[in-house]
Amino acid sequence: MLLISLNSAFESHPQSKPPSTHPTIFFLYDFVRNSHNQLKAVDADKYAAGDNGAKTAVNEIEGRNAFANMLINDKSGKLSMMTGGDPSNPVDFGPEIKNKALILTQ
Repeated sequence: MLLISLNSAFESHPQSKPPSTHPTIFFLYDFVRNSHNQLKAVDADKYAAGDNGAKTAVNEIEGRNAFANMLINDKSGKLSMMTGGDPSNPVDFGPEIKNKALILTQ
């Protein structure tokens, strides 16, 4: 549910609207959406039973969530450079996205 909430926050961001979607917003939205798809692919019964493959998949998703939070809070401009944005004017994700990304790491 938390990844769905973060996806919705990205979709609501004013700079995520076509035709001029901000490249950094698009990159991170896609990253979070892929994390959500990976989570949906985990068999909950196998995870509950202690299956190593399911545990590994969930651990990877947790790592992706932490990485997304780190990127969303990047102040160095490196994320902008990586996504084709202007490093001197990084995108402002706003408090909603920042808070939801932080919640995913807790």
